[in-house]
Amino acid sequence: RPIGRGAYGEVWLARDAIGSFHAVKVVYRSSFRSDAPFEREFSGMQKYTPISRNHPGWVHVLHVGKNEVRGCFYYIMELGDDEATGQEIIPATYRPRSLATEIEKRRRLPLEECLDLGIALADALDYLHGQLLVHRDIKPSNVIFVHGAPKFADVGLVTEVRNRDHNVSLLGTEGYMAPEGPGTAVADRTA
Repeated sequence: RPIGRGAYGEVWLARDAIGSFHAVKVVYRSSFRSDAPFEREFSGMQKYTPISRNHPGWVHVLHVGKNEVRGCFYYIMELGDDEATGQEIIPATYRPRSLATEIEKRRRLPLEECLDLGIALADALDYLHGQLLVHRDIKPSNVIFVHGAPKFADVGLVTEVRNRDHNVSLLGTEGYMAPEGPGTAVADRTA
């Protein structure tokens, strides 16, 4: 069943042949006015997937597929904890636990927890930037918890760091984009 929808695709709760639950994001070409944003998201997955399992602060991408006939690509990711039951997944009631849902539910997080989250997420960003990539959409709803640990998700806007040979398009969520503009490590950290 669908468990999330964004500007660039839909996320589904899925179970594999051995009973494990995963999140599957499907991105259709028909959702875009031109090929460029569709190809940009696929290109981001090509850059991100090989490094996704090398750091505990990034959602692991387990498989990427493309269906030319249906005009889509998809990627299978590890599933975030359920808000109420953690890793005990009940498909009918599953709701992903994110930093946004934690803030909504608890209003304020204790200082020590904020520090732990900040350190873990800063380390994850440092790793990504060390790979010369940027996320471009850092916000509470894009931080999920897996086995209680925070991880950056919604990695479709990941791209190479902007440099004089590679310009980066202005993408992200209004209110979370840095004033420095897109495509730099500083912009990821201040968003």
